[in-house]
Amino acid sequence: MRAVATRRLHPWLLALCLSAGCAAAAAAAADGAPHFDVPAQPGAALTFVVYGDTRFTDLPRVSNPAARRALVARIASENPAAILIGGDLVYSGSDPGDYAVYHSQTAQWAERKIPVFPALGNHEFKGCDPESDDSACLENWWQAFAALRLRPYRWYSVSIGPSILALMLDSDSALKVGSEQRTWLERQVTEANADPRIRFILIVLHYPPVRDPIFPRGKDEAQVERDLSARAKAGTLRARVVVIGSHVHNYERFDRNGVLYLVSGGGGAKPVPVLRLSHELSKLRTAVNFHYLRFTLERDRLTGTMVRFEAKEHTGDAWSEPDRFEITYPPHDSSASLQAPAIRGGR
Repeated sequence: MRAVATRRLHPWLLALCLSAGCAAAAAAAADGAPHFDVPAQPGAALTFVVYGDTRFTDLPRVSNPAARRALVARIASENPAAILIGGDLVYSGSDPGDYAVYHSQTAQWAERKIPVFPALGNHEFKGCDPESDDSACLENWWQAFAALRLRPYRWYSVSIGPSILALMLDSDSALKVGSEQRTWLERQVTEANADPRIRFILIVLHYPPVRDPIFPRGKDEAQVERDLSARAKAGTLRARVVVIGSHVHNYERFDRNGVLYLVSGGGGAKPVPVLRLSHELSKLRTAVNFHYLRFTLERDRLTGTMVRFEAKEHTGDAWSEPDRFEITYPPHDSSASLQAPAIRGGR
């Protein structure tokens, strides 16, 4: 059983407060970091969305507003149980106007009462000096999501349905061994892994631990990958772990010792081509990939779909689903519990 005490907030009330700017009672874990619950609808498959690098702003040339709006509208039409954003929500975290653009352009999410859970990215601190004082940028982020009552925290957790735990991290805070955030992350993974109800753990952060080799990895994120791999190899990682980063403005999928690593940075930011070498699993042939990830949970199977928008398509259907994968939870027996859960991918 996870050692957390929560005050649960129903997602429709949370979304209403987010749209109205009112204060809401956030759930609080025993260690102080906030925790939120998104309940499943009885008798229906649980669907939620994860993506990043939306870069809401009115500034030209730093993002593609048409693609960003198209993705927002498509997500709204799916009416997911929750939307998780992996950082770079806005272009400049020091500019409250960028957050105003976010609220304006995602009004249809608020109308549908879809709760949004953001992670911090580097652009949340653009315009502030993280070495001296980033309080103004953090204040803008906290104010934009005032209903979550995140202040003074920069990371938190979200339960999605009865069997999924999402850990929302801050890539601009230390993740090295012994740091406050890393200690919290390790405790959350250990406690969730010991809870038989939790079958899938999502780790959402901005800097992806596994990515195209042309982009260097952060040392802290590399340590997180090594820790998860060690747990998987030792057979102590019972729950299925999915790590979702962004930062690279494209899409990638990797497997490392049974842990799935995704890069989802196609939310509207200026595209960045990536190399697709032998270990990249999607094998996409498109260089520009505006997209979001749709996850659907049905019993013990979590299906992920990359939903792609072709910004240059003017005559046909601009939407496609070029990558799809399934993550299955193993049977509840002693032999299967030591095996890495299956990942099946296709296009």
